[in-house]
Amino acid sequence: MTITLDRPGGATVRAVTANRSARRWLPIAGPGVAMLVIGLIRPTRTVLSWDEIATADVAHRSVGQIWQLIHHLDAVFGAYYLSMHVWIQLCGDSVLSLRLPSILAMAGAAALTGALGARLFGPAAGTLAGGLLCLVPNISRYAAEARPYAIACLFSILALLLLHRAVERPGVGRWTAYAAAIAVLGLFSLVALSALAGHAAVLLVRYRGEWRRWLPWCAAVLATVVVVAPLIWWGLQQRDTQLHWMPPMTLGAVYSFPGLLAGSPEVAWLLLGLFGLALIRPSRPVVEMAAVALLPAALICAAAFAGVSFWVNRYLLFILLPAAIIAAAGLYRSRRGSLLALTVLAMAAVPGQLAVRRPTIKNGSDYRTLAAVIERGQQPGDAIVFQRGRTMRAGLDYYLRADRGRPQDVLLRRSAAQTATLTAAEHTDPVTRLAGTDRIWLVANGRFADPVATRPDLRRLLHDRFRRAGLWTVKNGTMALYLRTTP
Repeated sequence: MTITLDRPGGATVRAVTANRSARRWLPIAGPGVAMLVIGLIRPTRTVLSWDEIATADVAHRSVGQIWQLIHHLDAVFGAYYLSMHVWIQLCGDSVLSLRLPSILAMAGAAALTGALGARLFGPAAGTLAGGLLCLVPNISRYAAEARPYAIACLFSILALLLLHRAVERPGVGRWTAYAAAIAVLGLFSLVALSALAGHAAVLLVRYRGEWRRWLPWCAAVLATVVVVAPLIWWGLQQRDTQLHWMPPMTLGAVYSFPGLLAGSPEVAWLLLGLFGLALIRPSRPVVEMAAVALLPAALICAAAFAGVSFWVNRYLLFILLPAAIIAAAGLYRSRRGSLLALTVLAMAAVPGQLAVRRPTIKNGSDYRTLAAVIERGQQPGDAIVFQRGRTMRAGLDYYLRADRGRPQDVLLRRSAAQTATLTAAEHTDPVTRLAGTDRIWLVANGRFADPVATRPDLRRLLHDRFRRAGLWTVKNGTMALYLRTTP
């Protein structure tokens, strides 16, 4: 018989090992799982925004049609559209399926935020950083948004983590990984490449006076520029088309920016307070993270005042990740008040977290409600007519995509995919096209007492030969049903 005895202290060794493992993985797994759970809380409750409708529309196109589109419009979203094209082929085009890549990306971003925070300030601060990020309302909003902003957050924090690894232990493999991360970041968000200003500041702090050590970073940036150069050129050509709606830059826009970025002014200013606390006698990691958080915003702000404006809060969402790390460092520094501060921040975040889950919180019309009205009231032979533009036709097309008995779009001549834009082309003889139709659904973008005002070319037909049998108004949308009264 063999008797096995545990070594003295074996239980203690195992306990210490388990504790070390927990301290290593908690900053990563805790925020990652928390963000995943938050992202999956009623992710389909909100109606798709008009930008998400564009995602659904373009993702259904062939690769060739997407390639044609980005030559005319949305080149900066080309990589995202191609990725979503592959995704919906594999996973379908439901609202959840469209938003799931962003949910997974934001969960990964929260996990990496915790990992970087732990690397710089310790496991507790890293866990706090990821937790603070999860509380920010707009992080939840754009986690459930079928657009590339969550993916930009993921690759921005990944690039920052890889930069710190490469700086601490330089090597070809580490610098190559960093170069790949910033190249992918640029493919999904050109504006997010403003983070490179912060990365340069990190090197300035670490390599002061040692310019030769900058060479690997410069090579990585040069490789990225080569990869994204076509997007930069197309983006500059298309800027006036895509950002024509932006107002001139003002000091008021700068003041309101933190609240718009976070999705809650209260959360934003509380985070800024913690940010400021960390800057009292700052350590080197605090200075580095402050540069990474502030310099991209300063760069885009300066460009906006110079007349080249990309000052859109969602484009700069990625700066919230290093900001959360600094806020966590400030919170952790004041250990006595940390629990109270965290509680206050969590309570301040509740209204914003509830708001971002309201059914019609996103930009665009309530396409879902209008589609439900049509499904309840449609009859064979119905026609549907849209106000000219892209949003209403594409939105109703998505929400009625499975309805085989849907009203016929009789004015459609060429689809948006066929025009290589986001707007379909219509026949030029609408009255003739509607000659044999007895029931017409008219859909307008906005609220109108008389939606015929949006189609003056049909005013005489609808007023003289039809009567309005129903009128429905929703957020940013009006729909009317017209029944023929005379042949």
